[in-house]
Amino acid sequence: MRLLAVCWLVWSLAGLTEARRKLSTNSLVSCMEDSQLTAKSFDVVFNPDDLSLNFRLDLSTEINGTVRAVVEVWAYGFKVITEAKDMCGIGWKQFCPVTPGDIQIQAVQYVSAEYANKIPGVAYQVPDIDAYLKVMVHETQSNDQVACIQAHFTNGRTVAQTAVKWATATIAGLGLLASATLSAFGNSNAASHISATTMSLFLYFQSVVVVSMENVERLPPIADAWAQNLAWSMGLIRVEFMQRIFRWYVQASGGEPSLHLTSTTTSVLAQRSLDALVGRPVSKATQSLFASTHTMIFRGIRRLAYRANIESSSVVCTGLTFFLLFGYLIAVAFTLFSGLLELLIRMKLMNPVRFLDFRKTWVIVLKGVLLRYIFLGFTQLTILCFWEFVNVDSPALVVLAVLALLLSLSIMVWAAYRTIYFGRASIGVHSNPAAILYGNENVLHKYGFFYTMYSATHYWWSCMILAHILLKAVFIAFAHNSGKTQAVALFVIEIIYLAALAKCRPYLDRATNILNIMISSVTLVNSFLFLFFSGLFGQPASVSSIMAWVFFILNAVFSLILLIMILVCIALVVFTRNPDLRFKPARDDRRSFQRKSTINILGKASTAELLALGTTAKAHNENWEDELKKQQTVTVDDQVVSPEDSPFAEPVQEPKTSVSGYIKRKLSLKRDKSTRSNRSQYDRLQD
Repeated sequence: MRLLAVCWLVWSLAGLTEARRKLSTNSLVSCMEDSQLTAKSFDVVFNPDDLSLNFRLDLSTEINGTVRAVVEVWAYGFKVITEAKDMCGIGWKQFCPVTPGDIQIQAVQYVSAEYANKIPGVAYQVPDIDAYLKVMVHETQSNDQVACIQAHFTNGRTVAQTAVKWATATIAGLGLLASATLSAFGNSNAASHISATTMSLFLYFQSVVVVSMENVERLPPIADAWAQNLAWSMGLIRVEFMQRIFRWYVQASGGEPSLHLTSTTTSVLAQRSLDALVGRPVSKATQSLFASTHTMIFRGIRRLAYRANIESSSVVCTGLTFFLLFGYLIAVAFTLFSGLLELLIRMKLMNPVRFLDFRKTWVIVLKGVLLRYIFLGFTQLTILCFWEFVNVDSPALVVLAVLALLLSLSIMVWAAYRTIYFGRASIGVHSNPAAILYGNENVLHKYGFFYTMYSATHYWWSCMILAHILLKAVFIAFAHNSGKTQAVALFVIEIIYLAALAKCRPYLDRATNILNIMISSVTLVNSFLFLFFSGLFGQPASVSSIMAWVFFILNAVFSLILLIMILVCIALVVFTRNPDLRFKPARDDRRSFQRKSTINILGKASTAELLALGTTAKAHNENWEDELKKQQTVTVDDQVVSPEDSPFAEPVQEPKTSVSGYIKRKLSLKRDKSTRSNRSQYDRLQD
């Protein structure tokens, strides 16, 4: 009972802590050029329960004289509060009058209930609130505006949750594991469907992160936070000791590691991404936020990295390291599993015919799994490598980026070439691309990731996906200084891809085609929404705030639907005896060419044994027992051995007969003929 009481108390305190209302800000940024008031550090917390305002200010000013301030509070693009204040009337001697130099204030002040009641209660509950305070400073005598500062609020609630990140990553990983496992043991109909669904889900997650990498003028917090949930799909995962190693590596290899996360003298604003400038303002007059000596404004890839608690100089290191790490883990796990099977067979703990096909072809299957992994990581590799060419964190990282890019590009080009080569060879000989693509087991195991998701006539569609990814990577990395260019380019690319997808409908059945058209449509809507975030249309801020909620709701609901579909597919595979019956067959004749798996080899072995027994009984050889065992072995081996990795299998050579064997066979045939003739004469006599 005492333990239950303690648990209940801890749960209650946790609920009270979570339910505590507050508004806080820690970034103060200039909203006009040549502002005479800038912030070195700025931390303000307002608690509506006790009406306390805790603040710590460290400002730098060039103003000399008395000033007045016009305070505006904006929420989701709408002005909710406007107030004019004489700075001499608030009782702060540092502002009456203002003198050039540094101003440092740390105090607690209680706000009157009149002002606190103007803040709606929903401001403390809505996650990733889009609200900011804007202060315009005017000289009292001339009424000229000499400064403009802006602070963005947060209530501590966000949709960027660790649980969401783990859930999406785990379910997507289980789907990829199920598809890879089924492909390794036969490339069945269920394997093709799960592979198509999980790879489409993974590419969709990456597309959400890619579009959030655009250098847009104003990215509302709710859209930024949701994209952060899927940053793991691009390898942006923070591990503390790894970040220290990456920081050391950048510095040791001739670069200058950034220290924005640990800096106490520089304020970073990542919610409104405009530019990453130090010491100079943004040149365009249409932009509304400006960096200073002590304030940096991150956008695009830098903003995404900062929100993931990754230094901008460690982005490429982080992405490449996790890609290589997971690749090594896959290879090691595959090798250990194959070795474990061989060990169990040698210890006579498992039937030798179990997993016989896998044990004979596991090296080729491993190559296919690694090629599939590189295909999934192609978006991550291309964007990060191109970004390193622009950012140049260190010379060593540039060399690593060149190697990673060349290797991934060459491997994917080689896989595309071999797939097209086998497809054309099959069309030339059999008038059907499926004959070799699905009839040759080595080709299927190694390059099946490239075409099993599509119908046999559209085996080349992965080339379109690679070109689609490569084009987006080029604009994200090399056009990073122009968010409008990125937004327009990605929107046009998505339109072209969706049109081609809707026209060709390349996937293996109707349901998969509909699913991928829906995914492409959602991606197109995302790129359209980012046109508004880029400021291309010059719309009011309220429009962007509404579009951000559309972005969040659309992608959250759609992601949930896709994850449920993956779970259903996995359940059908795990809890169904024959999962192939649960999935609609493909729209081609791949099944007529595809060799059956040797999972059910025991039944085949029994049939082969009876056939060998009958064949041996006809010959009446003296060594009939040895011949029977020999024919059993030959029959089983013929069923499970895969052809070579070529479009045409070599003809099987008949074994040569020795002289003694030839004489024995002739004698047995004569004896068999004499027996049959005597038996026929006996029958005639009986008649």
